[in-house]
Amino acid sequence: MRLTSLLLAAGFAASTAFAQTVTTNKPAAKPPAQKKERKGTKWDLMDVGPFFSSAVAGKPQTFKGITIKLGTNASICFDTEVMRMSAGWTGGFLRLPTGRDGLEGVPEVIGNIAFATPKLPGWGKAGVFDDPRSVPVEDPKGRPAGAMPRDWAHWSGVYVNGDKVILSYTVGDARVLELPGFSETSGLPIFTRSFQIESGKAPLDLLVHEDSGASVFVDGNLAAAKQGDTVTAAALIGEKGSWTSLKPGRLTLNVPKAKSFQVAIWSGAKADLPKFQKAVAGKVKLPNLKSLAKGGAAQWTPTLVTTGKLGTNDGPYVVDTLPLPEENPWKSWIRCSGFDFFSGGKRAAVCSVSGDVWIVDGIDDKLAKLTWKRYATGLFQPLGLKIVDDKVYVLGRDQITRLHDLNKDGEADFYENFNNDVCITSEYHEFALNLETDSKGNFYFTKGGNLGDARHPHHGTLLRVSKDGSKLDVVGTGLRAPNGLGMGPNDEITTSDNEGNWVPSSRVNLHKPGGFYGHVFTSHTKEKPTTYEPPLFWLPHTYDLDNSSGGQVWVTSDKWGPLSGKMLHTSYGACALFAVMHETIDGVAQAGTWKFPLKFETGIMRGRFNKRDGQLYLTGLVVWQSKGAKQGGLHRVRYTGHPARMPADMRVKKNAIDITFTDAIDAATAADLANYSIEQWNYKWTSNYGSPEFSVANPDKKGRDKVEVQSAKLSADGKTLTLEIPGLQPVMQMRIKYNLKTRDGAAMASEIHNTINKVPGV
Repeated sequence: MRLTSLLLAAGFAASTAFAQTVTTNKPAAKPPAQKKERKGTKWDLMDVGPFFSSAVAGKPQTFKGITIKLGTNASICFDTEVMRMSAGWTGGFLRLPTGRDGLEGVPEVIGNIAFATPKLPGWGKAGVFDDPRSVPVEDPKGRPAGAMPRDWAHWSGVYVNGDKVILSYTVGDARVLELPGFSETSGLPIFTRSFQIESGKAPLDLLVHEDSGASVFVDGNLAAAKQGDTVTAAALIGEKGSWTSLKPGRLTLNVPKAKSFQVAIWSGAKADLPKFQKAVAGKVKLPNLKSLAKGGAAQWTPTLVTTGKLGTNDGPYVVDTLPLPEENPWKSWIRCSGFDFFSGGKRAAVCSVSGDVWIVDGIDDKLAKLTWKRYATGLFQPLGLKIVDDKVYVLGRDQITRLHDLNKDGEADFYENFNNDVCITSEYHEFALNLETDSKGNFYFTKGGNLGDARHPHHGTLLRVSKDGSKLDVVGTGLRAPNGLGMGPNDEITTSDNEGNWVPSSRVNLHKPGGFYGHVFTSHTKEKPTTYEPPLFWLPHTYDLDNSSGGQVWVTSDKWGPLSGKMLHTSYGACALFAVMHETIDGVAQAGTWKFPLKFETGIMRGRFNKRDGQLYLTGLVVWQSKGAKQGGLHRVRYTGHPARMPADMRVKKNAIDITFTDAIDAATAADLANYSIEQWNYKWTSNYGSPEFSVANPDKKGRDKVEVQSAKLSADGKTLTLEIPGLQPVMQMRIKYNLKTRDGAAMASEIHNTINKVPGV
């Protein structure tokens, strides 16, 4: 078979499982030896789609990679940071890590690498391939980070047409479409890169392959790098150009007036080079990439159906469950990590940290028939999702992706790069988390640290992306593991962080522009900070309360009981929901919080109110430490209309605390001081992991202090309780336990954990 048919065969079939073989960087005459069977995860069985976004380990390392399946025996990885084809290999796809259910560790190449490029721009500028990106001052190794300058090269996104993946990006003023392909011709494994270019006026320089120890020779349209008896050869097809070698072992291609062309690449024994030369001889009909970039036939059929489960109890709130389509034809491992509603409220998009986005329809009062449609695949550990103007935006480690259904078949055909300026390494903890928008349309998300000194400008930060996606900037620093973000009705921004180094216990922050929030390693300052912005409130680090914070959401509905306008807080670790009672005294914010008596089957961490029914919806997963029984879940917290019997507000006075309840309190139980127990304590801010509890009266003594309640008084309407506490002072953590009754005799017992940053007049 000649190269004509090879180059037209640029498609590939989706694999339904990950093979398990040994990786090597040198071509082998026989298949590599098999390793012993490893204990994998559900991810090993999942059909991830025609491509998979991730970091890729080994040499050359790729931090933002899109690995594309080229049939069942070959793959290719494109680096979206610098627009280079980092490697192509035969023998399989990727071996995913198994640590923390696949999230800890970096995927590895399965098979034998045929060609590779160093971590440099994939396209030169006036023949120069030196990395133009600035070096972050925090990075001791001096590695460039972040996206390329847009006037050099910029990533646009991926088009999907059936099993074909078309890459889209710009080089200078040129718009580039690229289709990778693979086939075997006369026993030779040959990779192809098909290009279709528009608007480019300047000559283009393409980096094809580099082997620093090889010698390079050129013969017409063909160039080769020779290393001993092995050769890696590339041929230019369909366009005039010239091969250059600016450095030993490097193959670069200059195309003066590029429109449509292909590059064929093969690696093998030197003796087989004539076979390759013969295979690439002759004319070739190039594929029409613009026609492919319009969407293809739907891949993820059929639509699946689940039936919701309505909660039942006699309390004011119940938990309804929207079951996930866990049994599905593609063995998609659904671990819910973000969601939002389309207009109308009956449909929602749910992302999974495994890489999928699903559309669920039929969200009504009874949840009797929920239909699920797999909408997108192959995303990079998505942990946030937002719908704007009925377009789905998904946050992965690599970028915010805007999804488009070009042919209206219910599946995403174009995965557009909305913004990929965020810096990245392969450190496990630096997840990109949450996704919210403010009233001006700007997007916000958080970036985890690496638990040590920051190595790039975005470690441990709150980040903002402009409404049009053109700009990313840092809003706040000093975050450690910020798996929580909230956007209030007046653009209040909150984040939550988890106990660890420089984070004494779980904390929720109300952000100020440029604020530093305690994690010294991610302060991004020359001098180490000696203080920090105090949190809105602390929570003790226990499984019963909040060992791993989720996020915040404001009650924007008047159909959700008596807490309209209040903030809610979620605990991923304790699978718990909290109400927040916040106030501001002399410009200083502080809050108290109490836990709803509700149970969730997974670690909740994202919340949205549905405008259709006015109820709260929560989603979550279990990967790192959590009490959750299930690895993914979607819930509704529904107001039943029954009496609430709960705190609604809290105010700190000079020598007292006011607590306002939703229901009138029985005067006799309110006056009995035996019905109250108050303790307080502080934490120490150090580089140690977390902090013990320390006495307020004796700061170096571990433990809690008892707080005396001198009197308890009720307001005329019986709803506001004033606890007189002489000598009240700022404290990091207070716990108020009460055991009361309402006027109609119902029990009302609970506890409040609060932080006092400011006492009026003190």
